[in-house]
Amino acid sequence: MSELFLALRRLLVDDYHGLKERLGRRFGSFDFATEVLHEAWLRLQRADAGTSAAAVKNPRSYLYRVALNIAADRRRSERSRLAAADVEAIHLRAQDDLDPARIAEARLELAALAGAINAMPERRRAIFVAARLEGLPYKMIAARLGVTVRVVDRELAIALEQLSKIWENTDAGGGTGGRGPSRT
Repeated sequence: MSELFLALRRLLVDDYHGLKERLGRRFGSFDFATEVLHEAWLRLQRADAGTSAAAVKNPRSYLYRVALNIAADRRRSERSRLAAADVEAIHLRAQDDLDPARIAEARLELAALAGAINAMPERRRAIFVAARLEGLPYKMIAARLGVTVRVVDRELAIALEQLSKIWENTDAGGGTGGRGPSRT
């Protein structure tokens, strides 16, 4: 370890309470400041000798900047972690999604929608598939089928209305009494 980092570690020990006070006021937590200073100590111990003493004009400011960088890294890391409650909610949702009853219900819903789509007149079905499943613009669909954009718009509106009615009238609404899919 270079002389610079030995000096910085001595400075950290000598000015520990002052740095802790300053960081604690800045971040609103003296416990957090303590953790940051302990991490700074460890980083200085592992520090590469690549930093020259000439690059560090003010050791006290350099040490404070190291602590601020560590604090910023910790805050960023804490924000990116999921809370325990979030993990539990994801776990419960995954279990619910794998429930055999829900899988069977989803298959019935899918079969009802597929049947409704297949029961549409050929042009309406082609327009629906092109617009909703392929994501094609109305103009391209009209050119493909040799109709006007207005016909595409009208046929798609009718198709969506038919599917909406079928969805509401079947129990494919997720067990919600015919009110459509459950949003939970």
